[in-house]
Amino acid sequence: MVSAALSKAYIVSALLFVFILMITANANILGHCSISQSRVARSVLHEVIFPLFDYTDVVIADQCPFNPKYDIYAVHEQMKNKISDYDWECQMCGKRFYTEKSFDSHIGNRHKINAYSQSRTICLASYCPLLRCSVLKPDFAYGNQMFWDEALCETGSFSDISKQCEDILNKCAPGNDSSHIQLHQLLQNTLCDPLSCDRYWVLPDSHVKTSTLQKFLTAFILTVGLFTYYSVIFMRLSLSFCRLRVSSLSIPHRRRTIARSD
Repeated sequence: MVSAALSKAYIVSALLFVFILMITANANILGHCSISQSRVARSVLHEVIFPLFDYTDVVIADQCPFNPKYDIYAVHEQMKNKISDYDWECQMCGKRFYTEKSFDSHIGNRHKINAYSQSRTICLASYCPLLRCSVLKPDFAYGNQMFWDEALCETGSFSDISKQCEDILNKCAPGNDSSHIQLHQLLQNTLCDPLSCDRYWVLPDSHVKTSTLQKFLTAFILTVGLFTYYSVIFMRLSLSFCRLRVSSLSIPHRRRTIARSD
């Protein structure tokens, strides 16, 4: 009887200990996982990597670290409703914020239990070097640093990332059927092959086209804006000049009228 009670107590204590360890591990990951870089990595996955799974009709494997169900900030992002660049709403309580950073702090302070779970332990930010976040989603403030990274690049610096990429391929495309083989090759071309000093900073064709289009649209909008601005100024100056001329012509006429009346 006593031994049975001790066994139950031991089991409960062990489970509680494991639970505490999981909570502690999750908290440690959150403390060292950049939410902004995780957003960039998530964006790259949705734009570049996940379409390859759709194209080959392969379901993302459970052991694949890119599987959204392991994303530590996935629920956090689902709680966010962006109304405008200066209006962010919490879907949990309806509170609104001027900045996304304020919203992030609110979730961490008020809805931590709902936003983060022990089953979600993957920090996508840690995969940014592999996903080339700084290249595909460049931060303009990071531009000079990226230039020097490329200029001072050493071939050996990619050895660890290359090993990580091989591990990703084995976990995300583990099958031997034609679809998995095709996916494996596409992931190899997209993720692993660019891991060299010659190719790491080269944009894919799709991004080059998008970048060129964005530059063209920006230049077009600026040109139209400047043309409209100076046209309005020219019209106002012309109108003012016409009024001044009419006013100057009317003064002699008034003088002649006054002289005749005298």
